[in-house]
Amino acid sequence: MGGKVNTVLSLVAALIDRSNRKKARKRINLLNEQNRNIQMLGSSTTEHIIPSNYQMGNISISGGTTDIRNALIIQNCKQSVSLGVPTIIIHEGNYLLEQLLQSTFSNHRYLRIINPNNPYYEPLFRLSDMEIGHFISDSSLKEHKIGSNGALYVSALSTILRKKGITPYTRMFANCPHGSINNLIVNMENSGIISANEADKLRNEVLLGIKEQAEVEYFFQQTELESPILAWKSNLSKCTSVSECILRNGIMSLDISSCGNQNQLSLISTEINNCKRTGTQFRIIVDAVSFYGNDKLIQVLKNTSGSASWTISSPDIDCMLGNTPGELATWLALSHRAILFSHGIKTCELLSAELGEYEHIDVVESHAGNNNIGRIGYHYGANSSFSTSEKRKRVIKPEEIESLESNEFIMLDNYTATISKGTLV
Repeated sequence: MGGKVNTVLSLVAALIDRSNRKKARKRINLLNEQNRNIQMLGSSTTEHIIPSNYQMGNISISGGTTDIRNALIIQNCKQSVSLGVPTIIIHEGNYLLEQLLQSTFSNHRYLRIINPNNPYYEPLFRLSDMEIGHFISDSSLKEHKIGSNGALYVSALSTILRKKGITPYTRMFANCPHGSINNLIVNMENSGIISANEADKLRNEVLLGIKEQAEVEYFFQQTELESPILAWKSNLSKCTSVSECILRNGIMSLDISSCGNQNQLSLISTEINNCKRTGTQFRIIVDAVSFYGNDKLIQVLKNTSGSASWTISSPDIDCMLGNTPGELATWLALSHRAILFSHGIKTCELLSAELGEYEHIDVVESHAGNNNIGRIGYHYGANSSFSTSEKRKRVIKPEEIESLESNEFIMLDNYTATISKGTLV
């Protein structure tokens, strides 16, 4: 009888012990999830991810399909429109995005789709002669830098064009007869178009910049070769620019064809930088344009002030940044919100590291005893032990990012320091 009682008591004690351990494990698992702190959003629309009535800072979108990224860009544009913020989109041949912009914002007050079939981009629009000189100097690449004297030379060319009744525009400079500028000045003076003092001033400016004439010629000729979106003389009446779009509180899409067209992209980047100085709020969206080698664009975006915000969208943000060590961390840190979809394992590893770690509690259970019927009854794990240890673990493992379905995403919000998971519907 006593042996049976001992057996029952031993079994009950073992069951209680097992129940307590299960409860402890459950509490520890719950604590781990709390430490991991991932918010589950469930099914989410683009409106949930980028709310129309909420002003956002910089946004990074990476991974996923073209359709998903386009949908998020369109929602970003809707957000800007609802808040009265002008938007400039720079992309490489994203015709589907152009179609979506056209269908979504066809009734907008100022929508311009600029591409090789609609070549209406003219950054010199509304600039004075002196401003044109400085603008071209600022736009020139460091390998063919145009200095202050070169800026004076360009300014003089612009003045000559205006005096002859020609509106200065980029393609015109590319075909300017640089070798006969002094003859032009003489003829204009003789015909009374300019005074003797004006002629002397122009000659001095041309003389100062003559050493940089070759760089000026190279810049305009190379830019014309690279940029099929530049306005022609015949359509100057329809031309536009980044500054014009911002002035009219509009939306403009610029198809740069290739990120390798560095003079063209430098021209656009310089205009964006000049617009930042006005203090007018606007957003720049850069879609699938490689930053590698485009230093001016990188600096313009990295140094955005309170008036300008950016959105970058790419199939792979690390590739977009040229796989440069440390750049991914920098751009994610600059982002108000990062929306991440499935990637290749290399980028997943980098993203996982940037999404941080948490304190994870591991449970270790050991059994030193044995289960048998002894002299005083049944013994269940008499000498088992239960211990815990803490170690740092990734909040999101690389394989978790890699295994996301095409419409599943992970979102990092740097303003609230939260990471969320959801499904885009």
